[in-house]
Amino acid sequence: MTTSIVVRIDPELWALIPGYLANRRLDLANLPGLIDRADWAALVLLGHGMKGSGGSYGFDAISGFGACIERAALAGQAAVLREVAAALGDYLARVQLQPDN
Repeated sequence: MTTSIVVRIDPELWALIPGYLANRRLDLANLPGLIDRADWAALVLLGHGMKGSGGSYGFDAISGFGACIERAALAGQAAVLREVAAALGDYLARVQLQPDN
């Protein structure tokens, strides 16, 4: 049994969250190809964007994953990037939303 990760979302942001999470799932889908091609610049940008946006939407963990992606890409650490991608995928699969009333 997989444990859910509950994230409380500001009601003013509620309508934006499905699109935000869909974009993070697209990022996740793109990670393996970027890693395989050693496209460090694209990985740095992807990670930096996640780092900056996650907390704004209430997803501090996504900001953390983004920071890890950015650091690992700057260091050319493909194995670390694969581990972070797996952890991000697990997080996105388990996250459950609740309005923060």
